[in-house]
Amino acid sequence: MSDNKKNPLYVVSKNGVDVEAANGLLDLLLKKTGLDQMIPMLENIMAILLSQVNSYPMFMEVKKVFDAIFEKAIELMFQAQQLMQKKKTSV
Repeated sequence: MSDNKKNPLYVVSKNGVDVEAANGLLDLLLKKTGLDQMIPMLENIMAILLSQVNSYPMFMEVKKVFDAIFEKAIELMFQAQQLMQKKKTSV
């Protein structure tokens, strides 16, 4: 067998002009919604916040921000997973 996936995921955009492979469900959702372009910006914001940590109280404040971001991301992934399951059962 080949190393390629049997059913690869593709993102079609710009009325079928652009077709791009997705590595997984999360990658598919990020590319489909256009949020994949936000990831480098989010990484930069996190790096800036981490560079400001010079004491334990500051670390705890940055940790609160990170926890809030990750909590929201997990919530959104869960909602997307539920939507994908609903689409599979309705087809």
